[in-house]
Amino acid sequence: MGAKAARARRSKLPQLSGRTAPRAEVSHALYAVVGVGVGLLWTAVGYGIAAIQGSAHAFLEDWLHLKGFFLISLGTWLMLIVRSDVLPARVADVTTVSPPATGLLASRWMRRAVVVVIGAGGTASLIGLGFPARGMVLAFMWTTCAIICFTAGLATLHTVDILRAVSGLATAEVKVFRYAPARTVELRAVVSYFTSFTLLVTIGYVFALLGTLAPHWAGSTGYVEAVRIFWPIIYVPTCTVALIYPHVVIHSLIQREKEKTLLSCQEDIDGLLTRFHELKTEDIERTNTLAQWFDRIAGTPNYVVDFGIAARTILPLIVNIASFFAKAALSHGQSAAS
Repeated sequence: MGAKAARARRSKLPQLSGRTAPRAEVSHALYAVVGVGVGLLWTAVGYGIAAIQGSAHAFLEDWLHLKGFFLISLGTWLMLIVRSDVLPARVADVTTVSPPATGLLASRWMRRAVVVVIGAGGTASLIGLGFPARGMVLAFMWTTCAIICFTAGLATLHTVDILRAVSGLATAEVKVFRYAPARTVELRAVVSYFTSFTLLVTIGYVFALLGTLAPHWAGSTGYVEAVRIFWPIIYVPTCTVALIYPHVVIHSLIQREKEKTLLSCQEDIDGLLTRFHELKTEDIERTNTLAQWFDRIAGTPNYVVDFGIAARTILPLIVNIASFFAKAALSHGQSAAS
């Protein structure tokens, strides 16, 4: 009976089970190469159209100002990530039962409507700026604008999916490394995913903003200024919330799992100490072991942090803040020039 009781008590100790690497991986290097290839190919198409029209040099100058190559490349990279379906796979790796739904909008038609609204609205607003081109080159610019804006719509929808997926983890039963929940490989993979995606979305937004800040738009000055103000109001808070909120949820999850394990240790310790005078040598050793476990678990990290995650968190915040200063600097420079 004593041996059975000891085994039962030991079963309540935090278990150190081996954790395997997540099955779902994001091939960022491959996606980046493909993105650059698509960007170069699309640039070559535009250059060929401009050469036929006799405005190749002007096209390259405008293309550089509008950041077309970078936006097409980044858009391709983001779409490859979305199409990889890594997000639901990584969430499933963390949960013990069916993972929480990753889509905020359950209806496929509603999700498409969100993309269409963002894509069509963005395309219309940017075309209204007045692209400095004519003929086939102007049509190419409009087409590029539509591609970029609909890609932004898809990326925005996926950002919402990330927020919903991470939010679902707050109430789900998760699989963690009980000794140190913050060191759970699968949990780290989720954090790596949303920080990487948010960083790329933020970089894409900055290139789009720099494109709108180009001084050679043919549209009315008032409208151009309104567009420059409107899109930062939409995307700076979106990128910031998408970056910070998942961190808050993951931090709370880690704290919750640590408290569960610590409570288990504490219950065992209290159960032993209530019959202190009856303790045998093995019980005293077990009490000391539990106390050591408690101290070590309490001292483990409270969050998933490494250099890569820290960089992918800090850089978007810096970029978002810098975008406002860039807008103010440009406005000041244009006012001084006039």
